Amino acid sequence: MVTLLFLLALAALLGAVALFASDARERSGSLAAPARKVGDVPSDTPAKTRAPGKRARRTWARDRGYSFEAADDLLASEWSRGAAAGGAGARNVVTGSAYGHDAHVADLGESTVIAMGTGAETRAVVDFRREGFTAEGSDDLVKLDLYNGFVGFATEVGAGRRFVDRRVLTALEQLPPAVQTVWFEGAWVIAQLTREAGPEEWDATLAPLALLADAARVLPPVDDAPLVLPYPTRDIPGAEPAAEPQPDLEPVMQRPEDPVELPTRTTGGVRGEVDEKELGGDDVEAIAGDERHVVDLTRVRRVQGPSSIFDEDEQE
Repeated sequence: MVTLLFLLALAALLGAVALFASDARERSGSLAAPARKVGDVPSDTPAKTRAPGKRARRTWARDRGYSFEAADDLLASEWSRGAAAGGAGARNVVTGSAYGHDAHVADLGESTVIAMGTGAETRAVVDFRREGFTAEGSDDLVKLDLYNGFVGFATEVGAGRRFVDRRVLTALEQLPPAVQTVWFEGAWVIAQLTREAGPEEWDATLAPLALLADAARVLPPVDDAPLVLPYPTRDIPGAEPAAEPQPDLEPVMQRPEDPVELPTRTTGGVRGEVDEKELGGDDVEAIAGDERHVVDLTRVRRVQGPSSIFDEDEQE
């Protein structure tokens, strides 16, 4: 009996010790720094802005009536500079139309690009980069000047300088700060944004990018189309023969089917009725009377006679 009581007392003692130790560990854990799990950001490290994912891109496309695709390998093959220089495929691709231009929003590597079709392919490459930003695939570019916080580069210096007009300067000024570079390649103008750029920056980029797409039509085309006149021209010695007239083209000058209405002073107003009379047929008395003196003023009458210098009486 005594042994049984001793064993029960020992078990109670061991349980009390275990509870005391567990309570001590919980108190010490609450005072210490909490354990960091995998993926947690340290408190002394600034938190990074999370880039919009596929769901945000799909929602943005659906709200604007655009289509969405998870990947598009053919789209990235249209470009070879900027974010596309690394050969990364296009992901989270949004396709639509903005301000009369075909537009695409996609992720290329660590950047987001917004591309617009210009409607005309050019052989020149023009690149605008924010000050301090560097890009790959630019060994053939020549520096132009600084335009509203962007450094301009071009493969053809003359064409690049003539390209910068009021429209280009206005568009560069209106681009959001998230845009790092804008370059013209082929039939596209592409804006490269930071990966953290969101729907607000995407919307703010569309309008100035469309303005740049309109201005891109002045860049030199890939092939210079010869001027074909629809009518024969006179051959000039030493010049190339004129192109044959195209039979399917209408002549430049064509007589209109309806006669052209010429200007007139007739107003169409009526001031009363007037009887028609023959010109000069009315009998009106002359104001100066009926006497008529015919004087021939075309000839001077000469008196035939000797000259007065031979008159002796007058000389005396």
